[in-house]
Amino acid sequence: MRRFFTKNLILILSLILLSLLFILWGRIIIKEIQKNTHTHQLTTTEARVRCLALYGWEVDPAGETERFTTIPDPLDAVYIEYNRLQTVCGFDLSRYCGKRVACYGYPVLNFPYPTEEPVFVNLLVYEGRLIGGDCMSRALDGFMLPLDRAYLP
Repeated sequence: MRRFFTKNLILILSLILLSLLFILWGRIIIKEIQKNTHTHQLTTTEARVRCLALYGWEVDPAGETERFTTIPDPLDAVYIEYNRLQTVCGFDLSRYCGKRVACYGYPVLNFPYPTEEPVFVNLLVYEGRLIGGDCMSRALDGFMLPLDRAYLP
């Protein structure tokens, strides 16, 4: 038996490594499928709140605000900087230049750092699909962070 293991050690270790890679790959695929199902059809407040929960945010749905904006074509300096923030989470607003998008804002209930000013999270939605977003403070010396809490400093 010992001879079998010593002769086939590389094969056994390769199979173990391959199995672990398949398990990891499967978890990534499942997470991506779950994220995609929650980032499409964001036509209701409930769907948007569920989407935000996927990104780690607990929000007050009663405080929802809705406004519309048009992504400039081409992107101006402000939107170029804002798009850099979007690419951290895998979004790219350059694909939506000239499009009118909805911006839904919500007061954040679980911001992880102490702050005296209220914190808000925004979703950019085009045709019911999430195309971007951010977490921000409206204070003069405020901040703007990526939508996904996994990328908070």
